[in-house]
Amino acid sequence: WCGACRAELADVPGESARRCPDCDLYVPMQLSAAVLVAITRPGPAGRPDELLLVRHAYGPTGLWALVAGFVDAGETLEAAVRREVGEEVGLTVDGLRYFGSQPWAMSGPGTLLVGFTARSVDAAAGPVVDGKELSEARFFPLDALPAELPPAYSISRWLIDATAPV
Repeated sequence: WCGACRAELADVPGESARRCPDCDLYVPMQLSAAVLVAITRPGPAGRPDELLLVRHAYGPTGLWALVAGFVDAGETLEAAVRREVGEEVGLTVDGLRYFGSQPWAMSGPGTLLVGFTARSVDAAAGPVVDGKELSEARFFPLDALPAELPPAYSISRWLIDATAPV
């Protein structure tokens, strides 16, 4: 509905936008950015590095995925990664590196996923699950990841595969 005159908005052909037929207000689709991060830490002596994987308390709860979350207004992507990691698993990360992005319509129109890699500063500490968004979190050796991973078409899986090449 139009925020200026309350008329029903109409789709603009060929665009991700709507226009008011009465007052001509142009309303572009809002973009929602979400970040996800592949967090590694050194493995025990003589063992490969480890990757942090989490299980969400909602959605496909059987999958092991990456820490992720939406970017708040006025927040940088990097700050969102650090905040989400702190909120969801109680860890601190450094060595943050951009990996890539993917439009993700499965979370709603206009969602853009932005992937990063990082290292856990708290190498000896285990993750502390927030109990709201996550039901489980743990580090897995890169050579022994679980089979229940995100689908091959997702940036989450691309990050996991790039972190733990076969």
